[in-house]
Amino acid sequence: MVTKSREQSTKTSAKKSPARQTQPATPVKTVSSNGSSPSSQETLRRLYASLLRARMAQERAAESSADNYELAIGHEAVIAGPTADLTSEDTIAASPRNLAALVARGLPLNELLAPATFVTPYSITNTSLPEDPFVVGTGIALAHKLAKKQRVVVAFCPQDSTALEMWNETLKFAGEHKLSILFVIKNGVADQQASSQHAPHLEDFTFMTRDYGFPGIIVDGQDVVAVFRATQESIHRARNGSGPTLIDCRTDSTRDPLAYMEHYMRKRNVWDDAWKQQVEAQIQSEMGTKRLGVPSLRS
Repeated sequence: MVTKSREQSTKTSAKKSPARQTQPATPVKTVSSNGSSPSSQETLRRLYASLLRARMAQERAAESSADNYELAIGHEAVIAGPTADLTSEDTIAASPRNLAALVARGLPLNELLAPATFVTPYSITNTSLPEDPFVVGTGIALAHKLAKKQRVVVAFCPQDSTALEMWNETLKFAGEHKLSILFVIKNGVADQQASSQHAPHLEDFTFMTRDYGFPGIIVDGQDVVAVFRATQESIHRARNGSGPTLIDCRTDSTRDPLAYMEHYMRKRNVWDDAWKQQVEAQIQSEMGTKRLGVPSLRS
């Protein structure tokens, strides 16, 4: 179960697209962890533990040839950052095959990694829905608005999806109705450039949100602190009725988010090797017989 955090993110810097300077709208922002960041040991340890849990679960699934799961080993920050500040009443909308999102949802690791689960994966939402998570999440956010509930939906783009026209209509609807939803994209621009590929439908997507009156934030998708900061601000904005945000997580397979986070914590003197071993042991136990639960990791 995801829990509340009292950390509040602060300022981000504005960045405009040179190709769209004539477009009136909310500016696109770029966020990194170089500025103001969560510094409490509790928050940083919680973020690291979330990364490690997703990594270890995905590696176990890969060893078991769990072909029915979508694995994004090395990109766990895209999931861990946006979900770290959710409450039990908020919603994660993602593909039922997205293992990292299932782990973030708080489902039991031992059940997720059981052979039978590979055949019939869990659904992220309360009901099994095959539609695009952006569309499903928007519907849930609309239901929350009609019920006058201050609940937030975090919707994750399905891997390898190019349903741009569908997303255009979904974003337009969410913006017009000021729905409390975050749209999260894993955008491998760096990897695409390295392999001589290009995905303009994703690269330009953040700037399109300006046409619908809500912000698009470009963030380092390998840096869980940066993703956390960006989504903290966006979740707070959504709860206050200010509408959606699109989080464009730029990923790069050459950088490991776990190694980056360990370095970040060592610089702030909140790293402890014994603590990491404790976390690993607990996760190993969870993948065996115990259920998820991390209160002991937050002290």
